[in-house]
Amino acid sequence: MTDRPTPDERLTDRYGRAQPWSPTEWNDTLETITAHRSVRLWQDREVDDAVLSTILAAAQSAPSSSNKQTVSVVVVRDRAVKEQLASIGKRMSSHVATAPVLLLWLVDFSQIRFHAAQAEQAETGTLGDAEEIHGVSSLPPHDLGSLNYLDEPVTSVLDIGIASQTAAVAAESLGLGTVYLGSMRNDIGTVQEILGIPQDVVPFLGLAMGYGDPEENAGVKPRLPMELVVHHDRYNTRSDEAGARERARLLADYDAALAGYFARYGQHPTWSNQTLHRVSQKAATKTKRHLIRQFLEKAGFGLK
Repeated sequence: MTDRPTPDERLTDRYGRAQPWSPTEWNDTLETITAHRSVRLWQDREVDDAVLSTILAAAQSAPSSSNKQTVSVVVVRDRAVKEQLASIGKRMSSHVATAPVLLLWLVDFSQIRFHAAQAEQAETGTLGDAEEIHGVSSLPPHDLGSLNYLDEPVTSVLDIGIASQTAAVAAESLGLGTVYLGSMRNDIGTVQEILGIPQDVVPFLGLAMGYGDPEENAGVKPRLPMELVVHHDRYNTRSDEAGARERARLLADYDAALAGYFARYGQHPTWSNQTLHRVSQKAATKTKRHLIRQFLEKAGFGLK
């Protein structure tokens, strides 16, 4: 049995170089979070129903904006359905078909829409005095005007990120592995069709999970240096010559750290070059992700 890495060793793996600081405290939660890696090879082992329910309970324990709870999830275990979803990711998606469980996270205002419809049916035509809740009028009860604005679906997407990441941490704390599936946005319409999702509910993110194959040749992928992503009190634009030199040096160091990580797999483009490709026009339009606005509009969001 191998010894668990020290906190300093965990941080060295996470950043691809030793850090100039050391944690003064450490615990199992931090160990789980910093040890995260994407898993794409799975053991032939099912995820117990109780384990899955525990993970989902953890996800529902995550914060929800204004307690609106506009996130739902489809649990997929059926192999034929997983294979259909894997086809949306096209190449390099075998891990989607073979994962024991897929979780598809949805922008879902159906509970709120149901309440609004019920209130509208019960309305007599006389509003009377408007009841106020926290200083905001609650009448008419079926007014869904906020859905005309971009903030509502964006907030729901943020909540999807929070809930799904909480699920991932919970799963990994129980010995499972996970990998996110942004590929589910490659063709939202097809995902809706495969899973019987109505037009006003938008699938946005997938999470595959299961017990990872210990023989998989994968490790902790280094992240950008903390100096580039953490700003203190004010945003550091590095707009002067010295700042630009510092940014160039830190990015070059990161390219080197990531190259070292990918060396186990053979040749790989630098992070800088790969990222520029991934934000190109060609990358944006090779799938149907550039049509996400249309799917949100069909779902009844105004996006003003």
